Amino acid sequence: MYDVSHYFKNHNLKADSILYIYRHDSKTVIHSENTEDAVSSIPVQEVAAFLPEGEFVSIAKGVVVRRSRIVNISDLGVYTMTDGKTFQGRRRYLSEHKRLRKELGLDVPSPKEEFDTPLGFYEKCSIMDEMPLAYCVIELVFDEDGHGVDFIFRYCNKEMAVVEGVPVEEMLNRSFYEVFRNGDRKWLVSYADVALNGTKHTLKDFSPEIGKDLTIYCYQPEPGFCACVLLPE
Repeated sequence: MYDVSHYFKNHNLKADSILYIYRHDSKTVIHSENTEDAVSSIPVQEVAAFLPEGEFVSIAKGVVVRRSRIVNISDLGVYTMTDGKTFQGRRRYLSEHKRLRKELGLDVPSPKEEFDTPLGFYEKCSIMDEMPLAYCVIELVFDEDGHGVDFIFRYCNKEMAVVEGVPVEEMLNRSFYEVFRNGDRKWLVSYADVALNGTKHTLKDFSPEIGKDLTIYCYQPEPGFCACVLLPE
């Protein structure tokens, strides 16, 4: 039995700030607002048992989320959280996900509306999770004068971690230049053009952050965003 209380105290974790907990690479990741993720060997279920009863729900093996921070539950059981993070719920119990969606007061469309309503932005991204090509979506960040100065990883599929050599959790919602200290800012010009103007670019160059030649196909999935498919040579 682990001393969860002692772990929370040592890592300055507060139950009321935790958004979700999930298992990754045999470790438990505890994600809180405005703090770095805490990574522990404590099993997810033991951490969950320490949290306020009724405020969290287990949606899959090794995934526990705060009920009040769920913004959408799709008919396929994909949960979207307030920070854009998505989790696939138990596939064999889709009725449970629909029941929780109704219980939380989330919109429950009619069969016709379900057919006509397109997937949300982050649900579209989740379709790429298992794609055998590296894929990411970055958001352009502006300065006070309206100039693009940086970009933030908003979605990375599993293959991104293979190509970039960095776990997905360490890229999401972080600046490219924070993750890759030696990243070349020449990429920013093309990414900004895509995000702002909806153009398409094919970039071929040496990537110093990973030490490889890359071909990157870019397009605009939403205004202000640039999606990239990365092919290392």
